[in-house]
Amino acid sequence: MTNRRTNWGRRVVCVLLILTASLASAGPGFVESSRVSGDLSAAEVLVRFNCKAEYLRHEPHGGGDRLRIYLEPTGICNGVSPLVAETRSRLRPFNSDLANLVDLEYDGDAATGPVLTLSFSKRVDFDVDMTNVAFGLRVNVKPSSGTVAEAAVEPILPRRMVARPPQAEPVLAITLASFRRVPTAADAAGLTRESNHRLYYSEVTVEGETWYRLQLGNFSSGEEAKRALDELQGKFPGAWIGNAEAGGGVALFSEPANSSAGETIQVDGGDSLKVDLLMEDARRSMAAGDISRAVQIYTKVMQLPKNARQPEAQEYLAVARERKGQLAHAKAEYQRYLSLYPQGEGAARVSQRLAALLASDRRARSTVAAATPGSKPRVLRDSDWRIQSYVSQYYRRDANQLNDEDEIVSQSAVYSDVNLDIRRRGERFDFSSRLSAGYRSDLLDGDEGSGDETRVSYAYLDLADAVSGLRGRIGRQSRNTGGVLGRFDGLNIGYEASERILLNAVVGKPAYSAADGIDDERSFVGASVTYGPVLEDLEVGAYVIQQDIEGLDDRQAVGAEFRYFGTRQSLWGLVDYDTLYDELGSAFLQGSWRFDSRLTLHGSIDRRHSPFLSTGNALIGQPVLEFSQLLELLPVEEIVQLALDRSPVSTTYTLGASQSLTPRLQLNADVSHTSVDETPESGGIAATPSYTYDYYSANIVASSLLREGDVTILGARYSDSGTAKVISLTFDSRYPFGRAWRINPRLRIDRRERLNESEYEWLYTPGVRIQYRRSQRFRLELEAGRQFSERDMNGTDLDRESYYVNLGYQAFF
Repeated sequence: MTNRRTNWGRRVVCVLLILTASLASAGPGFVESSRVSGDLSAAEVLVRFNCKAEYLRHEPHGGGDRLRIYLEPTGICNGVSPLVAETRSRLRPFNSDLANLVDLEYDGDAATGPVLTLSFSKRVDFDVDMTNVAFGLRVNVKPSSGTVAEAAVEPILPRRMVARPPQAEPVLAITLASFRRVPTAADAAGLTRESNHRLYYSEVTVEGETWYRLQLGNFSSGEEAKRALDELQGKFPGAWIGNAEAGGGVALFSEPANSSAGETIQVDGGDSLKVDLLMEDARRSMAAGDISRAVQIYTKVMQLPKNARQPEAQEYLAVARERKGQLAHAKAEYQRYLSLYPQGEGAARVSQRLAALLASDRRARSTVAAATPGSKPRVLRDSDWRIQSYVSQYYRRDANQLNDEDEIVSQSAVYSDVNLDIRRRGERFDFSSRLSAGYRSDLLDGDEGSGDETRVSYAYLDLADAVSGLRGRIGRQSRNTGGVLGRFDGLNIGYEASERILLNAVVGKPAYSAADGIDDERSFVGASVTYGPVLEDLEVGAYVIQQDIEGLDDRQAVGAEFRYFGTRQSLWGLVDYDTLYDELGSAFLQGSWRFDSRLTLHGSIDRRHSPFLSTGNALIGQPVLEFSQLLELLPVEEIVQLALDRSPVSTTYTLGASQSLTPRLQLNADVSHTSVDETPESGGIAATPSYTYDYYSANIVASSLLREGDVTILGARYSDSGTAKVISLTFDSRYPFGRAWRINPRLRIDRRERLNESEYEWLYTPGVRIQYRRSQRFRLELEAGRQFSERDMNGTDLDRESYYVNLGYQAFF
């Protein structure tokens, strides 16, 4: 197939790499893309994967300068090999500074299992959104609300070594949460309290920023406060104990006069609480970038009977319209606010925003260029360009040795990576482009190595029109919805028909490897529709797709999917039916449930053809490399049957649990069962029997035991594939030294028993990773490890040693 593909893509990449003054090398990895949106007060980090993955857990909870998210890849991948789940990659998303994010790293070969790590330049508060984790996840990031106090330690009070009059015990309060806005009763929904305790908020200034602390008090002793804190940790995991604020500096929530012990707090009746919950939901939607949903909620609040939150809702409705690019609507909503609430608290802000919009409109009209006859006027605007790039280079060496024989070097290469993002945000049009490419320079001689390689993961242009609702992207890109299986070269067009309906059309050629040029054998066309939210928490979609290979039908499929985003529960499902083969291509269901007791349960059911059902699978095991050659050897009917024979059905069930034992200790356990059907003998390919694979794992995670920011993980795992049994013990830790150094020692011990050959093997794998951060935009890294293997094979000892070294740097611009 290689000799049938053009080399123009490689030439273009080489020119671009020269222009960016950097070599590049980046093959397809597990992380497909990432981005950061929002602002410094509330940012969202969105990470998309090339393979479906099940969320297992994350640690620490609440906040810190490093977040580790543990995943279980399912093997369902979009145009890439499932082996990418075992690789490592690192990138810095566009607009990372909004979240104080240094970078994010995926390690598919970590001792504790695949893990996604987000490193921050300073301590922040974060929350992992697991509701859409099948092909990605979201992390909501906010400035740190302060250091969480230890629940088991009373505050240390200053003491003077002089005589003084007896003083009363300190009056304590529990800070439940901190906000950049004024808290509401909705923030304490479901809270129970004793009759002598009050719920209030106080205003503080931290590093020049105003924060509002939602607090419960007062407590006359540390013991009483600690007992209450233990009960509150389930609902408020970041709660901490401190001195109560003075009465003049706090604001009490209004509540029933005769509240009894254990009563659920409400404010001005159920209607007020409902409005507060709606406003909080809208705020979260704004922070997450879901502006359409925020518009719906603010509109709903304005349609309710008159209430105290409507002025705020009207103001934010106008702000949401403006952020959405609906400037005419925004002006109307601002004017409506001034008409309804001329003396309102936000009247000055609204007047300023309205004046800015009107002034911008006048500038746009005054800069309309003279149009030629028959042409439309051209509006000139000030440019708002943003450019961000990432460059890295690493040297990698792998070597192994058997029974004291000569060392064999399997890899000695320099990997260079570049990522370039260019964006311009306009009043009507938003433009973006991305180049992610790379080059591997093989330093081994002759046939010892795999050779040099140039790769292009992404190279596209994107344009969005806020007025018409149209958006188009052309070039090498990736998509994992609408039946598209990952990376492709082509055109993707979307149209926002309404605030709930999104239409999409796509045409292109699959790019299964980033090292390939444009595929001249396969092409596809598809269409999809997404509707939601339905009942506030549900989103549904449907699609149809047709793919050809050398003039034959390669894949014909229709599919449907749904996503439910509950407060504590989530459920995601997909069904893909191949109408060409009259077979169920895949069916997937994944869910999670979080409980007040800090217990999280998750599970999934996954049934699919592996590899994904397509006529091109007939090439597997054949003595030709191109499908056109296979057409010359075999009739179409036999090719279709071969494709079905080479695509067995696999079914996987997973179940897991995560339990926070204390704020610093977390216990996790997972179990999985996979079965793969047999394949028949056909086309000269031998039959394969069915098989099963089971694994059980558990680990305990300890955070900040020796010093703030350290992490220690102890784990055990057992697997049984029917032909071999493996028992693994792992130790993985991370210790910060000062602000610049991080050291990560690791150790893994495996015992493998091969059942058919009555033999076993011991493997010992120590390793260390050292990282030096000179600044937020530059770091050096060294990683090295060694593996010792002892194998008893029918009375013969086979000892093997291997090692690896990975040394390099990263720079962000």
